[in-house]
Amino acid sequence: MSSPTNISGLSTGIQWGDLVDTTVKALEARQVKPITDRLTKRAAQKAAWTKMQDLVDKLNTNARNLRRTGFGGYVATVPTSPTTSRTLLAATASLTATPGRYRVEVLQLADTAKIGGASVTDTTAARGLTGSMSINGTSIDIVGTESLDDIRTKINDANIGVTATILSEGGTAGRLVLTSKTAGAAGVTIVDGTGGMARELGFIDTRTKLVSSASLTAAAALGLVPSPPEASIRVGSTVITVNLATDSMASIAARINAAGAAASVESEAYGSETRYRLVVDGNVSAVDGDAGSQGVIDALGFAAGTTGSVKQTVQTPVYTDGADAVASASTLLVGLKFGGSASNLAAGDAINLRGLRGDGTAVTIGLVVGANDTMQTLLDKMNDATTGFGSGSRTATAALGADGRIRLTDDSAGASRLTMSMSVTHVDGTSGSLGSASTSVIGRSRELQVGQDAVIRVDGREVTRSTNNITDAIAGVTLALSTAEPGTALDVTIDRDVKGTVDSVQKLVDSYNEIRKFFDEQRAVDAPLYADSLLRGVVGTFQDALRTDVSSNATYNKVTLAGLTLDRNGILTFSQDTFKTALAEQPTEIEALFGFSGVGQAFVSAADSATQFGIGTISSQLKNINENTILLKKREADAQKRVELKREQLVAQFTRMEEAMSRLTAQSSSLLSSMKGLQSNN
Repeated sequence: MSSPTNISGLSTGIQWGDLVDTTVKALEARQVKPITDRLTKRAAQKAAWTKMQDLVDKLNTNARNLRRTGFGGYVATVPTSPTTSRTLLAATASLTATPGRYRVEVLQLADTAKIGGASVTDTTAARGLTGSMSINGTSIDIVGTESLDDIRTKINDANIGVTATILSEGGTAGRLVLTSKTAGAAGVTIVDGTGGMARELGFIDTRTKLVSSASLTAAAALGLVPSPPEASIRVGSTVITVNLATDSMASIAARINAAGAAASVESEAYGSETRYRLVVDGNVSAVDGDAGSQGVIDALGFAAGTTGSVKQTVQTPVYTDGADAVASASTLLVGLKFGGSASNLAAGDAINLRGLRGDGTAVTIGLVVGANDTMQTLLDKMNDATTGFGSGSRTATAALGADGRIRLTDDSAGASRLTMSMSVTHVDGTSGSLGSASTSVIGRSRELQVGQDAVIRVDGREVTRSTNNITDAIAGVTLALSTAEPGTALDVTIDRDVKGTVDSVQKLVDSYNEIRKFFDEQRAVDAPLYADSLLRGVVGTFQDALRTDVSSNATYNKVTLAGLTLDRNGILTFSQDTFKTALAEQPTEIEALFGFSGVGQAFVSAADSATQFGIGTISSQLKNINENTILLKKREADAQKRVELKREQLVAQFTRMEEAMSRLTAQSSSLLSSMKGLQSNN
C-alpha cells in the first residue's frame, strides 16, 4: 500500500498531500484491493486443500495397513523354562504367520569363532617375518618390517569376515586374536602359506607324522634306512640339533623344551593301535647353511597342524650334582646344586613342595630327604597319584630334562593356573631353597571360542542354522534364541492379534471421521472451501468405499455387519464388540472384507485418485491455486505500480500549481509594494 504524501501548501493554503493520499487510496480500493482479497482467499483455499491432502494421506496409510494379508497381525507367546525359569527364546510373528502351537526345544546356540595367536613382548616392534597365510580363503602377505599391530590392521583392511584385535598382556606385550564377524560352525579358516606365517604367529601348531613309538629312535619308528645325517632345525627362534638315528620323539621334545620352546608327544588312536606324533608350538623351519636341515624336517614330516591348545609348563633352575654334572634321575638329593649354587641338602632335611594344579586346586607335598634318595624320588613324590600333582581332576606330570631342569607340565591343554615352588627346612630349623620355578610355556587355547551353529527342535524336526535369529523354522515367525536348555521343550503359541486388529480398524475409522469433520467445517459460509463441489466429490468417494460389497463372503459382505456404521450426521461409528465377534467367527471373511477386494482397497483407490501427483483432484486443485496465485501476484504488482505512477503524476501536477501560485503571490506582493511607493511620493 502507498505511504502518506507530504506537499507544502504555503502559497495556496491547500493540503495537497491529503488530496493525493485520498485519491491514491480510492484508486487502491478499486484496482489493488480486489486482487489482494483474491490472493488472501487463494491462500486460505491452499491451506485448506493441503490439510485435506494430509488427512487423505493418513486415511490411505491406515487403509493400506488393513488390506494386507493378516492385516491385524499375529502375536507370539513363549513361556519361560518350567525347570529353571530362564528365558530360552523369544518369538515374533509376521503378517504371514499361521495361528497354531509349536513345540520348540533349544539344543544349542550359535556362536562366533575366536582364535588367538602367540604372545609377543612388543606388539609395535617389527616381527621380522616374511611370508603369507590364508584367512577365510584370502591371502595375507606379511613383510619383515611389519609389527603385530601392522598385521592386525592389514587383516582388518582386507575385509575377509574376521575382526583382528590385539589382546593386551601387560605393558607392550600382547597377542593377535581373530574373531569371526558372523556366528556359525564355519568359523575362521586359517591355512598356512609361505614361510609358515600362521605357525609363526601362533595360530596353528606344527606336527610330525604319526609313528609307532615315542621311545624308539625316530629313524626306527619311521622306518628310515638309511637315516638322514645329524642336522640343526629351527623351532621358533631356537635352534636344536637332531640325530634321527639316536633321538626318539620323546627326546626331541625334551630337547625343544630345554631350549625354551614348547613341544610334546601326543598319542592318537590308529585303528586298534596307538600311535604318536611330535607337536610343536610354533613354526619349524630349516637352518640356513645346514645342508641336512630340510632333510630332517621332511623325514619327520613336520607340517602345519591344527588350532589345538598348548599345555602350560613350569620349570626349575638347572640341577647338578656335587661334581657339577647335569643331574639325572639317579642323582642323589644330598649335595644337590641348583644354578651353580649348593643347596646344602642333607639327610633329614625336609623338601616342601607347594603349588596349584591347572584348575587352581592346591597341592602340598612334603619329603624328608633320605641318604639314598635321588631326583627320581623327588619326581615320584611330585607325581604321586594320591597327594601329588598326579592326583585330582586336573593332573600334571613332572619330568627331569636332559638339561637338568624339572618341568611340571599340565596334562590338560589350555589356560592354566599351574604353579610350583620348592623350599627346604634343614634339620637345624634354618631355611633353604631349591631355586625358583617359573612358567616356561604359558598354557593357552588357540581356539578361544568355538564357532558353532544354532540347533533347535521344532515339533520333532531338528533345525540347524548359523544364527540365533531363525526365520524359517516356523513359517512367518522369527525365533530369537537366548539360552540353550536341552530337554526342555516350550510351546510357542501364535494367535491372531485381536487388539492389534481392532486398533487398526479404529485408526481407519478415526481418519475417516477426521475427513468428515473437516468437510463439515467447510460447509460454513465463510469457510475457504464453502460449496466446493470437488471437495464434496472427494468425500463422496470415501462414503462409496464404505458401501463396498464383498460378494464372495457368505456372512460378512459389508462393513455394517462387522460393526462399522454411519450415524445420521455422517460420522462413522465402530462397535468393537461386534467386530471381535465377527473376527472370531469368520477371520478369513473379515480379512477379505478389509482386504484387496474389500473396503481397504476401495479406500486406497479413492485416496490415490484424490492425491495422485498432477492428476488427482486435490493435487490438481493445489496446482491450479499455485498457478493462479502467481498470476494474481503479478496483477497485484502491476496495479500497485499504476497507483504509484498516478501518485507521482498528482504530486508533480500539484507541485507545479503550488509553484505557480507562489510566483503569482510574489508578483502580487511586488506590485502592491510599488503602488504604495508611488502613492507616498505624491
